[in-house]
Amino acid sequence: MSKIKGRNFENYVKKKLEREGYFVVRSAASKLPDLVALKGDEILLVECKFNNYLPESDRRALLRIKNLVPRARIILATHELGRVVFKEIE
Repeated sequence: MSKIKGRNFENYVKKKLEREGYFVVRSAASKLPDLVALKGDEILLVECKFNNYLPESDRRALLRIKNLVPRARIILATHELGRVVFKEIE
């Protein structure tokens, strides 16, 4: 997938979360996670993958970040059947 398509998907997910009331910050460059979303006490670390593929190395890196912020939930935002789907990563 091209970087432009990936960035467009990240921006789409960011706007979707903002419409749901989250304050969302996008990571610079290609850092993990792509987005950090905050609403009340909720913290989401969101990795956006248009193709639904999260490399194991990225999953491990996200879990290491979660260890630093135990309340955070790791979310994979992906594209399925024309819509955004959020999947929690454990």
